[in-house]
Amino acid sequence: MKKFVIILLVVCLVFAAAAGYLLGRKVVAEEPQPTQTPAEATADSQQASGEPIQAETLDYEAIYALHDPEDIVMLIDGEEISWSEYFSWLYMSAMQTEQYFVAMASYGMPISWSDPVGDDPENTYADAALDGGENTLIQIMAIQGFADSNGVTPSQETLDSIAQQVKSDMAATVGEEGTEEDFQEYLDSLYRSREAYDRTNMANYINMQNFSESYGLKGEKVSDEQAIGYLEENGYVYANHILLATMDLTTGEALDEAAVAQKKAQAESLVEELKAIDDHEQLVERFKELKEEYCEDTGKTAYPDGYLFQTGDMVEEFESAALLLEEYGVSEPVESPYGYHIILRLPLDADAIVGYSNTGEAITAREYYANYDYAQKLDAYLAAMQAEYAPGFTPPELSDYLE
Repeated sequence: MKKFVIILLVVCLVFAAAAGYLLGRKVVAEEPQPTQTPAEATADSQQASGEPIQAETLDYEAIYALHDPEDIVMLIDGEEISWSEYFSWLYMSAMQTEQYFVAMASYGMPISWSDPVGDDPENTYADAALDGGENTLIQIMAIQGFADSNGVTPSQETLDSIAQQVKSDMAATVGEEGTEEDFQEYLDSLYRSREAYDRTNMANYINMQNFSESYGLKGEKVSDEQAIGYLEENGYVYANHILLATMDLTTGEALDEAAVAQKKAQAESLVEELKAIDDHEQLVERFKELKEEYCEDTGKTAYPDGYLFQTGDMVEEFESAALLLEEYGVSEPVESPYGYHIILRLPLDADAIVGYSNTGEAITAREYYANYDYAQKLDAYLAAMQAEYAPGFTPPELSDYLE
């Protein structure tokens, strides 16, 4: 079962499946290429005749017709899951697999549902699609169950956000004038039960509420001790630096000897000035001023106060020198392939920037710890969940339902 590796989990909604539905149904490669793996006889004949290779697709109508939509097929921590909801996630997982088949067919490498995934002959693409759908469903149930276990019930803000999400989704799929009936018809076209759709929305927003109530939206409820303790346990080092580059950082070309000698002399002069400052606050402030004036590191805007890093994150010369320094210690000029570094070792800081999100927002050590701790607890809850098929239910063998 896949673990939660990010905190505010955003589960794929029906609109991702819409693209899959259009792309995955009997789509063929426009320009067949020489086969690079053993292909099925049909694919071989298509290639031999110059015909495009058709990706193998499933007869979803036949699979869905195996059970009544209201049949109970699974129990997750005792909660009954209907065939329609189960199939919602099976369908999405299978369609994602078909999109992969289409992509591989475009390279002349057709894949069958009965082919093994990787080196495990017992795990076929059909098995992986089933597992993917079930795991997604179980994770969604875990999010809700975890919130319940923490005594978190949907706030008015959460309910309003869900209502706005539904409104936005309807407008995006059936238009501003679309009705609930139109939206349901759209969901039906993707085998997306309204129950699955609503449960997904609730999981997304209750997950954010659960996180923010425990840690704050950006980890502001995390104490300094918690954040710094996490950094210490995981071997983080915090250091600021001034880089005097001995290469053109755009082209990678080395500067001439005279320019390099000038950079070295400038680095030595800056080190001499900094080492003469005994007061820690004054030292940090002066270092920032000199960094602003002289530093040529392209990352100085994103990390103005320095880098919070682990072993292997930085250039070896920089890392080794930083590790030898005491807190508030200033290094001699450290030469690396990029130039001369002047390093100031800093004490670990809960508000130091660890990295950036996909949307470009800074992630502090405080928020990073909150994400880690929340994920650990959610993983533990997930691992303890009980999921089983309802008596008499057997998952379909997808490779038996080829179109």
